[in-house]
Amino acid sequence: MRLSEYRGFIVFFFLMVILLSGCASNSPVTPNASPNISETAGKQSSFPVFDLPIPQNVVYKNYLGISGWGRFKISQIKSPVIIIAVFSTDCPHCRNTAPRLNELYQAIQDRSDLKEKIKIIGILDSYAHDVDLFRAKYELSFPLFPGQESVISKKLNVNYLPKIFVVKNNDGKMEEFYNKTGEFLFWNPNRFLEKIIKLSQLETGGQ
Repeated sequence: MRLSEYRGFIVFFFLMVILLSGCASNSPVTPNASPNISETAGKQSSFPVFDLPIPQNVVYKNYLGISGWGRFKISQIKSPVIIIAVFSTDCPHCRNTAPRLNELYQAIQDRSDLKEKIKIIGILDSYAHDVDLFRAKYELSFPLFPGQESVISKKLNVNYLPKIFVVKNNDGKMEEFYNKTGEFLFWNPNRFLEKIIKLSQLETGGQ
C-alpha cells in the first residue's frame, strides 16, 4: 500500500469513528467523547434527585404539573415516567439527537393515554444563556434547563454525551430503568416509545 493510500485510509477510519461516537468537546464543562453507542435496559437502580429552576413559561409549568417560583425537584414532576436528556451545545451528536426527541415528545402528546404519563425534559450541559438559543434553533417543544456548569451531569455520573435516562417516579422515589449514550441512529420514535412502555410496565389504553 502506498503511503498516500495509507494516510487516506487512516483519515477515513477516524472520520467514521467520530461519526459513530458520542460527542467530543473542547468545553471544560462538557463530558468527553464516547467511542461507542451504549444502552442499558431493564436494570433498575436508584436515580439521584436534583432540583431545577421553575420555568417562567406557563406552558412548561402546566406540562410538568408544577407551580410557583424558585426551584423544584424532578420528583415533583406530575408523571409516572420521566425521560431526561443531557445535551451540550458544541456536540454534533447532541444536535442530531435533539430533533429526534422532539419527535418522541410529539408522539407522546398525540396519544391521549400517554401524554399525562410520560414527560420529557432536557438538561443542557452548558451555560444558562445557551438554553434559549439551543431551544429556538432546534424548535424544542419540551422544557430545557441549564446544567449548572456540569453540576447535574456529575451528579448523574455522565461521562459521554448525549445521554438519555428514563426513570419511574413512584411518589417521589426515582428508579432508573433505561439509559442510552450516543446519538439516536435509525430512529423510530414509536418503536422506542413501545420499548419504554414495556420496560416501565406502564398501563395504557393501547392506542
